[in-house]
Amino acid sequence: MKSKALDNLKVAQSLIDKKEACSNTASIHCSYYAVLQHMKYILAHTDNPITYEEQTQQTKCQSSHEYVIFEIKERFSDPKKARDFVHDVRDLKRDRVNADYSEREFSLDESLECRDQANRLISKLNRYFGNI
Repeated sequence: MKSKALDNLKVAQSLIDKKEACSNTASIHCSYYAVLQHMKYILAHTDNPITYEEQTQQTKCQSSHEYVIFEIKERFSDPKKARDFVHDVRDLKRDRVNADYSEREFSLDESLECRDQANRLISKLNRYFGNI
């Protein structure tokens, strides 16, 4: 899952490099999923791990994304850091939903900001949980 996350960051960058409106918008999807996949990886490889199979099973009754976000939040010992992280993930998620399901076209600057946000979130995960 970690390699998928890194691959999604590479694809996001490749799409951004095209400097086309449709590519900018598509890159948002990749940036967000890089973070989601990295969170899933963290959950499967830290203390009290949740296997990928368990994560899939738990998400049958609710949004897989919200389940993963909640489980990551619960593993932060600092409530403020947890809130800030969740806020930033949900901001990126909102952009991804707009990119995937609305007619909105994202600008180059917006796609770069989402890519940067994804990189910052993954860095926070690595700092907080260790670069495993």
